[in-house]
Amino acid sequence: MSANAIALERIAGARPILSGLERAGSALGLAEGQLGHAGPPFCSLDEIPATVFNALAGAVLHEGWAGTLSEAGSLIRNGKIGLKSNHDLGTVSPMAGVVRPSQIVFRVHDGAGSAVTYATLAEAGRKVLRFGVYDETVAAGLRWQDEVLAIAIAEAIPEGGLAILPLLDDAVGLGDDVHQRNIGGMLAFVRSLRGLDGAVAEWLLGNPQHFLNYAMAAAKLCLDRAQGIRGSSLVTAISRNGVDCAIRIAGAGGRWFRAPATVPDGAFFPPFDRKDAQHDLGDSAIMEAYGLGGTVAHAAPELARAMTCDWGEAREAGRDMRRLFVDRNQRITPVLAGRDGIGLGLDARRVVAEARNVRIHTGIAHRDGATGWIGVGVAEAPLACFERAVAELDFSGETAFLPHPKETP
Repeated sequence: MSANAIALERIAGARPILSGLERAGSALGLAEGQLGHAGPPFCSLDEIPATVFNALAGAVLHEGWAGTLSEAGSLIRNGKIGLKSNHDLGTVSPMAGVVRPSQIVFRVHDGAGSAVTYATLAEAGRKVLRFGVYDETVAAGLRWQDEVLAIAIAEAIPEGGLAILPLLDDAVGLGDDVHQRNIGGMLAFVRSLRGLDGAVAEWLLGNPQHFLNYAMAAAKLCLDRAQGIRGSSLVTAISRNGVDCAIRIAGAGGRWFRAPATVPDGAFFPPFDRKDAQHDLGDSAIMEAYGLGGTVAHAAPELARAMTCDWGEAREAGRDMRRLFVDRNQRITPVLAGRDGIGLGLDARRVVAEARNVRIHTGIAHRDGATGWIGVGVAEAPLACFERAVAELDFSGETAFLPHPKETP
């Protein structure tokens, strides 16, 4: 059996199940003075963009490690706050994606194995921490999530846990891409939570993007099963930190292969436009690595409309993306995807052979780190990321690794 066949079998065999809540500190091994962040590690503290920096500062203040945002910022600049990539901690979080020790995270375990990942909780609104905003309103929202929302959801999870892949199947069948559109997924999620408090159910249905975080954790759990399979070119992560977009492949362990992050374009909330946009960021492109998001543009017509994207163009783009996968996902089978279905096993070699960037459906943050969420649209995982990953596989031994210009082997 080939390396990619083994990797694919492991990905397809995962059964992610939402099973309860924990504090991030104990679940992820985050100590006081340490924060997780979306994307690959920053090569320098000086390169952290305002959106991410302000989210980090807000998290420091919320944890009580500083008395003001200014003091929090000084701690970060002086290297007094330890920063770790979310992926290395065992979680994923969208946009600025900061993870704090005291916050609640949901456990997602593998019903077919021993693996565990953790889902963060997504806030509601345009001015929230994951878009770089922190004030008293944001702080109150974070407390409500931990003290009310998380507990209500945990109490409503069925005995034995809630299988997530069937929810993703429902979601895509209802026209979600499960990245920027999660209306169907949220309906399926709420329907599965028996006895859920009515006010909490209403909040969830009014904020369908909250479902994305559970889907992301499930996708990570599936893809992480392929990590470490020597010779496999299947992609196990795509992530962005506002400076770089980076990917991981099964055959190269935890290495990140980087290229500059692109600036997204799409539907902006007035009066904003592309010149206001932050370079792409967040762990949420794990959905594209799994075969959803921008790679199922051909199955999400309502999202194309919302992003003011021509449906014919979106449909063709999705079909182009389908060719980059080695097999069909047998667990998620939307009618709109046609006979070929949706892909499973994004192959870095196929991406290079097709010479294509990978389409990402994404939220758009303002680059000032204060305005918040300003639109939804399309970014790309650059071809250069995949070329570098394939180059690693084409050489033997650690010394053959070709470093990013900012890195050393």
